[in-house]
Amino acid sequence: MAHSALKYITKTINAFAIFLVVVDILGNNWELHDFTGDAKHFRVPLLSTKSRSQLESGYVFPTLASPSSVSNVGRFMIDNTIEQVHCDNGTFYAITMNSFPIIHPDNDICGRLVNVYPVNTVDGGKIRLGTVEDQITFVRGNTLSHLFGDTDSVPPAPPGTNASVLTDMGYLPARAGLDMRLTTAIPVPRPGQKLPFNVTMYRFYSKAFCSACHPGTELGMDTCSIVYSYNDTTKAVTVHSSSAIYGQSHVLGFIFLRRWGVRISLVLRAFCLFLAFSAYGAARKTVRWVDMATLSTWAKNLAHMIVPPMYSHNSKAFSVIYFCFNSDVFVILYSIAVLIDEDVSMVYARVVTTWYKPAPFELWTELRLRALSFRWLWFNLFLVKLMKWACHFVSTAQHNGSNFVMGLFNFSSVPWIYMTVFALFERTDYIEYGNSVRVDVTSVTENLNSIYVEFMNSWYMRGLTSLVILMVGNLLAVLLVDHFVNRKWWRLIARNSLGRQHMFNSTSILSDTGLPLEDKTLHSMTMIKARALCSLHWFFTSHVVCFGLPEDRSLVRKLTKSSTNGGAKPATGSPMPHSPSRDLVEAIRPLTGGTPENKTIDADVHTLRQNDDGELFLFDSDNREVQALGIEVKILRDASYIIG
Repeated sequence: MAHSALKYITKTINAFAIFLVVVDILGNNWELHDFTGDAKHFRVPLLSTKSRSQLESGYVFPTLASPSSVSNVGRFMIDNTIEQVHCDNGTFYAITMNSFPIIHPDNDICGRLVNVYPVNTVDGGKIRLGTVEDQITFVRGNTLSHLFGDTDSVPPAPPGTNASVLTDMGYLPARAGLDMRLTTAIPVPRPGQKLPFNVTMYRFYSKAFCSACHPGTELGMDTCSIVYSYNDTTKAVTVHSSSAIYGQSHVLGFIFLRRWGVRISLVLRAFCLFLAFSAYGAARKTVRWVDMATLSTWAKNLAHMIVPPMYSHNSKAFSVIYFCFNSDVFVILYSIAVLIDEDVSMVYARVVTTWYKPAPFELWTELRLRALSFRWLWFNLFLVKLMKWACHFVSTAQHNGSNFVMGLFNFSSVPWIYMTVFALFERTDYIEYGNSVRVDVTSVTENLNSIYVEFMNSWYMRGLTSLVILMVGNLLAVLLVDHFVNRKWWRLIARNSLGRQHMFNSTSILSDTGLPLEDKTLHSMTMIKARALCSLHWFFTSHVVCFGLPEDRSLVRKLTKSSTNGGAKPATGSPMPHSPSRDLVEAIRPLTGGTPENKTIDADVHTLRQNDDGELFLFDSDNREVQALGIEVKILRDASYIIG
């Protein structure tokens, strides 16, 4: 009963994992979002503005918050924003990020409008307000130094501290930004009259992670409730108060440079999906047992990997989840696809999270953020495969199964892989905590032209080391718990030649094939359909790296001797005793519903072994290699092998 419940829960989680992948491919598809054009309405305030001079003539800015008062990098960002708005040749992506109800002060950004705006001429009794602030964000410490050091506990620098003092206090420049707000037209009141008014405010918040790099621009639109007046003596409009209207929504968007990495990521993920469909067909059918010597060229190997020769017989060797989590090709390609898209995804995740956390729960936003984090699961798996390969590379092990440490880099089942995801869901908050001790230096405080941001010290790169340590630590913790909780099962797997190919002799990191195991004196045994064995052989020869470690010769001799003695007929004519393989057949038969007459079980104990080139072979109890023709006969009869 418990086993059935666990199986049902695993299938449900697998279905949800596939659903998250689909959400990621569709919901976080920048090409698709840009194609819909939903973010184009953010361009409205700058559609008739082609330069900084036109911007200053079309809007009224405070003296110390105007385009002419900012640094050179700030002016570059203004020019870049205008270029992004008017560019229609596909150089930039413009995407929407949903809208977020304003119910918390953290999402109220209207206060920036409070200022004094000099008015030289009033055209038609209406003006449009604007404000600009450029800044360099200084950050001290990272997540690890906050947790294990004192960078979080030492008193932070107060606002307004200049760059030299911040440097002495251990702060480093991490981000350059320019925050520009533009409003729709408002009427100029009579002199001395305070006028309340609801005005639409657009936000263009450019951010770059190295000086003079192409910035991405966060877009926003709010409705602000302002109270303002006009002084005809000073010729100035004063905004006395400005606040968001609670219950209204902040509309969020983003513009970023269209890079090849995003397109390549889509192509790679599409190819990975094609591989998954190919593997699904191979797992449902029976792949022909092919002599690897016949695959003499890379083209033949590629064809065998993608479209292997198959029989029409059903096999159900492994699930598509097993393939997606265990195939080197799938894991590596999907990890590459994730990494080359990460320059956009990390910024996207942080911007959305910043606005979403103080807002009410919204299912679609939640799913998209979870899907962005879930895609890092494949990078997790890549790290495990890399650690396993590195362990083999530095190991002096001469036989399969003799390197105990390598066996630790394996998951017993898919649910344990999912256990590593929970830390990934906190990735954005983890990075944010590492950058929580920060101070903005503005052009009002000092001249920013002499301050520059180094890429390796930037917002995301500075926390990369602590993020990798989190991922590796999380992986090792889950693996150790898995091996402790399932230690009896792991001992059985390690004493079976098929299990050893998973654990010690390949880059496979998922050892559960769903086969029952029977513990015997020298080894453990399992029964597997010849059809399923052929599909697993294809998987090992095409989708993982086999290390080519031989079986221990003394163990092979003992197994051969045991099988021979167990299956020999006594000279006295007494009844033949049950061999261990016969015992396994009898033990498994109730689980399989009996053995029909047209389906047979080969009672000989077979073993799977690799040669020095990493080619996988099947040997019988007499230590003879089973040829492909003999396996094909078993396939036609739907026979099973006993693997010891």
